[in-house]
Amino acid sequence: MLAAAARELVSELATYRAEHDQNKQLAPAVVGLLRERGFLGCLLPSVLGGAELEPAEYVATLEALAEGDAATGWVAMTASTSTMLAAYLPRTTAALLWSSGAPLMAGVFAPGGAIDGERRLTGRWSWASGSRHADWFAVGAIFEGKHLVCFVPRASVRIVDNWDTLGLAGTGSNDIEITNVPVVADHTCSLFTPPWIETALYRVPVFGLLATGIASCALGIAKAALRHAAARLIKEKDAPSPQVAKYAELHAKLASARAYLIAEATTIYGAPVDAAARGGLRLAASHVTEQCAEVVRGCFHIDGAAAVRANHPLQLALRDIEMVMTHKMVVDRVLPAAGRALLGIGKPPPDL
Repeated sequence: MLAAAARELVSELATYRAEHDQNKQLAPAVVGLLRERGFLGCLLPSVLGGAELEPAEYVATLEALAEGDAATGWVAMTASTSTMLAAYLPRTTAALLWSSGAPLMAGVFAPGGAIDGERRLTGRWSWASGSRHADWFAVGAIFEGKHLVCFVPRASVRIVDNWDTLGLAGTGSNDIEITNVPVVADHTCSLFTPPWIETALYRVPVFGLLATGIASCALGIAKAALRHAAARLIKEKDAPSPQVAKYAELHAKLASARAYLIAEATTIYGAPVDAAARGGLRLAASHVTEQCAEVVRGCFHIDGAAAVRANHPLQLALRDIEMVMTHKMVVDRVLPAAGRALLGIGKPPPDL
C-alpha cells in the first residue's frame, strides 16, 4: 500500500528539508523516490498503470509524505492530482503519455494563456509546483471562449525563476511561460465534460480531490509539528501543566480534523455525488486546513522563544502551513458555496 510506503519514508524525507529550502526544488533523490515508489500515479487510472487510490488512502499517503517534508508532500499532491486529467484526455493520448510509467506533471488549471486561430498557445502561469522536475505541463487556456487544459512538453516551457516565498520553498512553484507553441487537439481536454473512465474515483470531483490533497498536506505538517512539541514536553519531564494541557487540546483537534476529512472522503467515494456531497467534501477540506493551522500555531507557542530561530522545525512548519492557507481551494471564500450546496439553495459553481 502506498500509505504504508510513505510512512516508511518520513524520517528519510526530513533529512532533505534544508537542501530543498536552499535549492528551491526537490532533491533528485527525492524525485526518484516519488517516481520509483509509484506516488506520482496515486490517482492515475489503474488501466493506465496507476494506483487509482480510494480517497481515504490518498489522504493517508500525502499526510505521511508531508509529515516527512512538506515540499515533497505538496509536489506529490500537485503531480498526482494532475494525472487525473488522463481520464479527460482522448484515451489514445493518455495511453501514449503514460505508456512508460507516470511522468511528473506540473499543472496550473487557471487560464493564464490563450490559443489563437492557428492553435498556438501563448501565456504565463503562476504556481507551477514541481516545475524544475516536470516532464509535462498541463495548463489552462482559453480557446474560442472555452476553457481547455493543454498538455505541453517540458522543452516548450520557459521556467521563470521567481519562487522566493515564506514557506514551501522546496516545491519550486515558479511561474512558467509558453510562447507561440503549437497545440494539437488530442493534447487538450476539458474538465467540464465527462471522463472516459467510469470507476468510482472518477465520479469524485477533481476540485474536491485537489482540496482534499491540500488538506492532507496540512495534516502532515501539523502532525510533524505536534510530534516536535511532544518531544519538547517529554524532555522537560516537569513541563508546566498549562503547556501539557495545551498539547492535549491540540492532539484532540488534529485527531478530530483528520477523522472528519477521512469520513467525508470515504462517504463521497462510490456513492452518488450530488451537490451536498460536493459541498461537504469542500467544507471538510477547508475546515481541516484551518484546524491544522491552529495546531501548528499552538505547537509553535508551546516551544516558546526557541522556535523563533530560522531553522527550528516549528518555525519551518509555521511558515509552511501559512503558505498552505493561501491556496484558493481551501480559503474562506469556499465556505459560502459549500454552505449553499449543503442547504440545497442555488446552483454550486463548477469548481466546487
